[in-house]
Amino acid sequence: MAATSSELHEKTLLALARALRGVRLDAVVIGNAASMLNGAPVTTQDIDLLIRDTAPNRRKLARFAQAIGGSAPMRVSELSSVEWIEGDLGVPVDIHYDRIPGGLTFASLRSRAKLVAIGDQKLRVASLADVIRSKRAANRPKDRAVLPILLDTLQIKTIMDQ
Repeated sequence: MAATSSELHEKTLLALARALRGVRLDAVVIGNAASMLNGAPVTTQDIDLLIRDTAPNRRKLARFAQAIGGSAPMRVSELSSVEWIEGDLGVPVDIHYDRIPGGLTFASLRSRAKLVAIGDQKLRVASLADVIRSKRAANRPKDRAVLPILLDTLQIKTIMDQ
């Protein structure tokens, strides 16, 4: 079941932000959740996070999973380094390590990300331009389907920011 922007904003994202802050895990929200937080009228069935793959972050990630009522992160498949956590957030959390398609590293994404207020918390959210770049590079059918919406949203935001 896809979550709407208001459902994610009101419930899931606040719990996510509190859990990330509680374990001090530096993460960037990517994918369609980032698109939604950048104003794109899209839905998502999960939340994607990009983190650095370090031993301390792996320990923080295990504590994060506990904080959201989930089990230890599990690999999506043997062919992927992406892991997922199923917890009490209502949607799974996919964990990406170090880089995503489009040649985007954690450092580059983080440098252009913005802090988005979620209640009394903040989430670091990838820029819409970076989400578009990643989706173009991934080139999956679901990414190609959402690209026109993201491009239109970026164009409108650019005009409004002038």
